[in-house]
Amino acid sequence: MNKGQLTTFEKIKANYDSLSKAGKKLADFVLENPEKVIRMSISELARIVGLKSESTVVKFYRNIGFSGYHDFKVSLAGDLAGKSILHSYKDIYINDSVENMKKKFFSSTIRAFHDHLGKFTDELLEEGAKILSSSNRIICLGYGASAAIAKYAAFRFSVFDKEIFFSEDSHFNALILRKLKENDCIIAISYSGETKDVIIPLEHRRGAKLIAITGNKESSLGKISDLVFEVKIEEISMRTDALISRYIQMAIIDILFTILVINGGEKVLNELTAARKSFSHLKF
Repeated sequence: MNKGQLTTFEKIKANYDSLSKAGKKLADFVLENPEKVIRMSISELARIVGLKSESTVVKFYRNIGFSGYHDFKVSLAGDLAGKSILHSYKDIYINDSVENMKKKFFSSTIRAFHDHLGKFTDELLEEGAKILSSSNRIICLGYGASAAIAKYAAFRFSVFDKEIFFSEDSHFNALILRKLKENDCIIAISYSGETKDVIIPLEHRRGAKLIAITGNKESSLGKISDLVFEVKIEEISMRTDALISRYIQMAIIDILFTILVINGGEKVLNELTAARKSFSHLKF
């Protein structure tokens, strides 16, 4: 992505290290309060931030690629209005207020979805659905935080006329994976792609198809998989990358599920309706 395609937020972040101490103070204020900045005059902004003069503001917007303060504010307003790419990822620090943490978390999550929209091509998703559709048994594999996504996948796919398997016990899983068949499919979820309990039993999987959801397609898991969905979130201070990645992982499961429902036509829709009715006695 070249500089002309960057949002105002991304330009600030890209040039942050080259700014002066006062420039960084100004950058922090803009990133945290963009809605306020677009309504401020240059003198008001300098005063609110506590700068000695307006010249620091001038140097700031020129350093990030704008010729004038008005152009800077128009671009910033456009980003906020959703006319450009959404906010860049923002670090969350231990001294952040609840309000700041909430804003950063939501903006980073929105950005993560935006960044992955183009990564998961129609061809990739259709191939994943094809593998699942042709499988008699789907084994959902994941440990730790990834276990929650694997369990969710097992729940979603249980509506189909297939044998679905999930367990958080690595020993039990090792026994199951030892008896893999050619028409089996494994959905393996590991953010690092280096979880031994996932990889070792799958290295000799006897023709069973392997779909990986991982943060690194070049990981050990990625290299042995038939299909890889790479969910890669930029590192941020409070490890919210691991949290945000789960939303993307769940979205992949839901998209694959929906493709299978659509491709299954009336028969699958009837199965889905029957599944929903089976829960009716659990609700008032």
